[in-house]
Amino acid sequence: MKNIERAKKVYNAIKVPEQISYVINKSLLKEKNKKKHIPKYIKYVVSTATCMFCAFIVMINVNPSFATNISEIPIIGNIAKVFTIKEYTEEDEEKLINAKIPALENTGNTELEKRINYEIMLKINEVLDEAEKRAAKYKEAVIETGGREEDYQPINIQVDYKVGYSNEKIVSFIILKSETLASAYTEMYYYNIDIENGKKLNLRDIFGNEYKEIVNEAIYKEIEKRSKNQNNIYFTEENGGFKGIENEYQNFYINQDGKVVIVFEKYEIAPGYMGIQEFIIDRQIL
Repeated sequence: MKNIERAKKVYNAIKVPEQISYVINKSLLKEKNKKKHIPKYIKYVVSTATCMFCAFIVMINVNPSFATNISEIPIIGNIAKVFTIKEYTEEDEEKLINAKIPALENTGNTELEKRINYEIMLKINEVLDEAEKRAAKYKEAVIETGGREEDYQPINIQVDYKVGYSNEKIVSFIILKSETLASAYTEMYYYNIDIENGKKLNLRDIFGNEYKEIVNEAIYKEIEKRSKNQNNIYFTEENGGFKGIENEYQNFYINQDGKVVIVFEKYEIAPGYMGIQEFIIDRQIL
């Protein structure tokens, strides 16, 4: 019975179709408008899911090593809140995509999970669609300017995520999307989730109405400290450097020590060679 209960937990954690790859999602959206096919589609999904579940139970009961591997999947543990729901590779003449898709789980708030996971799916769809269009345009430009199609190297597109902090009250993680050809370009999307209240956290939520003063003071001090090293150069305020955060929605995540880390993108407050700039606000928020 314990093996069957584990199987049910794993099966119930499977999100279909909205968490699968962006290519499949586009096809499903098209099918949604074909109402006359909906009943057959539903029957097919239910039938397939039933077969999957039955096969799952059989494998657990007849194959001990399979059952052991399943028990190690993070989504079964009470601690894990973010896990990989889908991982895939797609390659053609224009691009190579390696994607690892995260999802929120085991929060005790089903509506929150659905909302955040749907938002993640939409965001990944959006950034991959944009990257795919850029890859197509780049290849077209290479050919038009005399390049040979057989010499063209596909753009490498990576989607991954990093968990900063996770407990029963707060989950913080980052989705990273990078494109690499002659150089690498990375975009990051931040998710700081208040599980208890079922919402996203911002800096005002964490530090109160004095959040600007707290954050700005810490960043100014750290920039001054880092600037003592002659290899560290930051733009002046007159040249687009740090002038203080604009609002409570400044990019940040929470690290494993439970502290806020303010993030500035490459070139935002310093030359490109300095890379992404992070500043830890040395206050325990939990």
